[in-house]
Amino acid sequence: MKLEGDYLFEAKVSEVWSALFDPVILAAVMPGCEKLELVDGHYVGDIKVKVGPIQGNFTGKVDLKDKVEPESYTMIVDGRGAPGFVKATAHVKLAAEGDATRVRYDTDAQIGGKIASVGQRLLEASARAIVAQSLEGLHANIKLRAAAYREAAVHQAAEAPAAPAVAPEPAAAPAPAVAPEPVAAPAPAVAAAATAAEPARSEAVFSEETVRTSSPTYMGMDEMTVRSAVPPAPMPATTKPAISVATAATPAPTKPAAPPVSAPMAVPFTPVKVKQSAVANAVAKEVASTLFPRSVLIAIILIEALIIVWLLVRH
Repeated sequence: MKLEGDYLFEAKVSEVWSALFDPVILAAVMPGCEKLELVDGHYVGDIKVKVGPIQGNFTGKVDLKDKVEPESYTMIVDGRGAPGFVKATAHVKLAAEGDATRVRYDTDAQIGGKIASVGQRLLEASARAIVAQSLEGLHANIKLRAAAYREAAVHQAAEAPAAPAVAPEPAAAPAPAVAPEPVAAPAPAVAAAATAAEPARSEAVFSEETVRTSSPTYMGMDEMTVRSAVPPAPMPATTKPAISVATAATPAPTKPAAPPVSAPMAVPFTPVKVKQSAVANAVAKEVASTLFPRSVLIAIILIEALIIVWLLVRH
């Protein structure tokens, strides 16, 4: 039996992918599932089905292979019970469509035992109805779980303590300027000679003869002494800053350590189970539409209407 189709989920690819591997959600969307556990990398469960021609207790095992997260995987199903057995291989692919996710599935199943005696068309119709109801339940649970996680994230962010502000690093103290080397004061005689000689350099109208006759200090010195009394040129200031011992010895300030990240809070989520009564109604509609196509139903309704009119006219 071949079964293929697709379904559009109003959720992100990551949300749909994680839901497809959640035993709690899978158990809720499988009609009649009484137990589903993850054991040694595969799912093991018990299903009690009473939907149309498919009735009885089944024990199944599901293996997941060729996983390419979050794009595709292969699901191998092996279920057995009193009504017969089911072996199926399903290829599932996920693709993003904007903010939604399109899931495509292609299943090849083998059915044997009593349930195979009801006919191929009836089994295919029942399987399509069961898959459709399961996908509807999966969609509802994905939206509920996503809303629960978003609400929990908002509460966690609101209750988280504010991170302490990082104190600015103190600016390094400026290095003290290097004091210039002290210059020895000139001898009194030399200073006086320099003072006497200053007018001769600064005023061009004075001659040497005028200075000799008017300056008593100059009269007591010879010419070489006067010339050597000129003060030396000042030394240029040192521009290379000295390294402050206090600054070099002070260790660099360290930033405060970031607060530890708290673990995500638990999300209270109760999945919605798919009822077998809803699945039974869906199976009945699908079987009726399969065994009695719309054209056949319209023809039957017209025939019944003509019979009623004929009976009314006759009486």
